[in-house]
Amino acid sequence: MILFAEILRTIFILIAIISSAIYLRHLEKTKKQNKLSTFEFTMYIIIQFAYILFAISLLFFVFAE
Repeated sequence: MILFAEILRTIFILIAIISSAIYLRHLEKTKKQNKLSTFEFTMYIIIQFAYILFAISLLFFVFAE
């Protein structure tokens, strides 16, 4: 049962990464065409910050073992 939960969590992480990458790409295209709204700019910053945190957590995970 725990293995199933870990598989679901991994699938969720992959879907979240892929969808945020697509949305980040959309925001970058929108930023080039015209100014981002406050919400779009906030999401742009939050997604970039989340990628940095994810990369740091992966580094900790890889080098901690």
